[in-house]
Amino acid sequence: MQVRGALSLEFTAEGYTHPSGTVGAGTVITWIDKAGYAVAASWAGTYVRASYVGNMQFENPVPVDTRAVVQARVVHTEGPYVHVQARLIMPSLPGADGGPMVCTECLLVYAAEEGGHLVDAPAWIPETEAQRMRDEQANSAKVLRTTIEQGMNALPFPEEAGPNDELVKLCFIAGADETTIGSTIRASAIMRWIDEAAAICAARWSGSENVVAAFAGGVRFLENIEVGNVVTVDALLVHTSPRAMHVALRVYAARRHERDPKIVAHSLAVMVVPGDGRAQPVRQWEPESEWSASLEAAAVELVRLRSEAGATWTSGQQREA
Repeated sequence: MQVRGALSLEFTAEGYTHPSGTVGAGTVITWIDKAGYAVAASWAGTYVRASYVGNMQFENPVPVDTRAVVQARVVHTEGPYVHVQARLIMPSLPGADGGPMVCTECLLVYAAEEGGHLVDAPAWIPETEAQRMRDEQANSAKVLRTTIEQGMNALPFPEEAGPNDELVKLCFIAGADETTIGSTIRASAIMRWIDEAAAICAARWSGSENVVAAFAGGVRFLENIEVGNVVTVDALLVHTSPRAMHVALRVYAARRHERDPKIVAHSLAVMVVPGDGRAQPVRQWEPESEWSASLEAAAVELVRLRSEAGATWTSGQQREA
């Protein structure tokens, strides 16, 4: 029986679209956003836009030609904001606990709008103990999420990279095939662009064609992107651990005649080179200036904070933002 404020969507990725044999993070994020958007819009009874997409730690890869199910449910509302909890499971593959294998889970926040203005969504009133716990978790996560957003806004992103820095810039026109209501670009498209830029940055630094996201999301949407806008995605390597690469990302957009684009979204991703069940060692990056050292320290702290924030799918044993 379908529960109001909750739904499930099924997906399968064809092998020819993912030659590596596993579904890329960008596609997984797109699936999750589709389910999150659907449940938020259904609950709000109006158009919604993504305001925040929480961290996704990819615990298990999704093989191609495998049935994947995204489950999404409302867990909290506040004014126009609808908080949705989502997870992607693979029912045909058993997890460690005997249930379906979980690929990832995250918290998404959507804002209800009418005519370009925020409007209050119907209040979510929890009725069970589990619902009350999830409602409280989502509410308490707001303070930490605000701290994280302020930290992302304050990152000392450079205009130009130094000779030993890895900075990737993607620039293109936002196409009509990525639109939602109101000729604005879907959040899932923006997140896919972010994942692609992070993957290119990590591939260039590591020298490996095959890199994947171990930790993605944490995307804050600041402005809408409209069809025809010039979009720029900057991806900058800001930290390496023995087996991972931290990439800071910013998305800019402007109309074609404008020279000063606005920041429309930002994020921080952790990329790895997959091996035989374990990420491979990567070349180490060392900051060579005061700003790069401060950027590295801030990025490491933000990843730590993001891993502590958020809401859980079940009992609170696992935490993510």
